[in-house]
Amino acid sequence: MHTPYLEITTKQAHLGIDYFQPVMKIKQSQADVSMHQPPAKLTISHEASQLFIDQSEARADLDNKGAGRRVAEAAEQAKMTAITGISRRVREGDAMMKIENGAGAISQIAKQNSEPNQKTPGIGYLPKTHFRVQIDYDPGSVDVNVTPQKPVIDVSINRPQIAHENWQAQIYLQQKEAINFELRDFQVDQLI
Repeated sequence: MHTPYLEITTKQAHLGIDYFQPVMKIKQSQADVSMHQPPAKLTISHEASQLFIDQSEARADLDNKGAGRRVAEAAEQAKMTAITGISRRVREGDAMMKIENGAGAISQIAKQNSEPNQKTPGIGYLPKTHFRVQIDYDPGSVDVNVTPQKPVIDVSINRPQIAHENWQAQIYLQQKEAINFELRDFQVDQLI
């Protein structure tokens, strides 16, 4: 004997999801930078160098003298000549006063005064030495002052530019739920 039974089949509902994922766009502009470097402050002060050359002694050795020096030397020479002449006359007067030494004092004085001075030739160098030219050098001075200046930097930041759309999801019914009832092994006895 067969027992009838009820067969139930069900289908669950299935949901489907479609995603829309847009691309996010980010653009970052470079920062605006301006730089300015002021020049350093430079001051230079200097004292000029000086060269002094005194050739007066070397020129004097060559008898190339200025008027002032010639007058001074002539005055000195005249003074020396006067002193020498006075001392010679004093000496001659003293010799003539001393008669007790003999009568030859006047003849000796006359003989000395009548003979010219003998000059002996010689070799000389002009100027007499190389030290006769006086050289003096003042190098002067240079003073350099530098004041550095800091650079001037201005920076403007540019914010990033972001372009995006919202993500979206579409939910739909992919399979509908279902329930099915079916009677099985149902037989009816029939008499014929």
